[in-house]
Amino acid sequence: MFPRTGVLENSSPLATALPDAEFVEHHDIVVAATPDRVWDALLATRWADLLIARPLIAVRSGGRLDVGDDLLTDPRGPGRPTHLEPPIYYSSGMVGRPWEPRADAQRPIESLAELREFTEPGWLRYGMDFRLTPLPGGRTHLETTTRCDATDDVARRRFRAYWTVIAPFSGLLRRDILGAVARRAERPGP
Repeated sequence: MFPRTGVLENSSPLATALPDAEFVEHHDIVVAATPDRVWDALLATRWADLLIARPLIAVRSGGRLDVGDDLLTDPRGPGRPTHLEPPIYYSSGMVGRPWEPRADAQRPIESLAELREFTEPGWLRYGMDFRLTPLPGGRTHLETTTRCDATDDVARRRFRAYWTVIAPFSGLLRRDILGAVARRAERPGP
């Protein structure tokens, strides 16, 4: 199971959409850039910008070599935006069966309201968000939380078995994403 963390994660739009999420993972970093720069970096970061998790992305995408060119926030991918409050909040949401490596094991979600209302048995409702909080000295506290909520006991058991295998890689991926966004935001330039 994901470790549950502080109060902030429970007050986000994603937490409101998935209030009973059993699986919750939280990571954060302080970036030496303003929230506007960090926001722009988040929207411009590509999967290829990841340093450590790049091979994991290739495995998860079924060996697709071109996936690295996609933006983390690509509307066609797992980071597709479902709720935006520039430059302080970004969330993505999805319904899927991540334990099944099939193309039809995902259903795109257009909004957090749609995510909250989805109750068909046998699925996992999940999402990831990013919160940007300004800090003194032109810095930003960048946080990401992943929330996963199974729609029934069968899906919960399947996801728990899947999670047992991939849990170490999930945290690695999220920390790598935060690092990639920070590197891009902290680059000198306009």
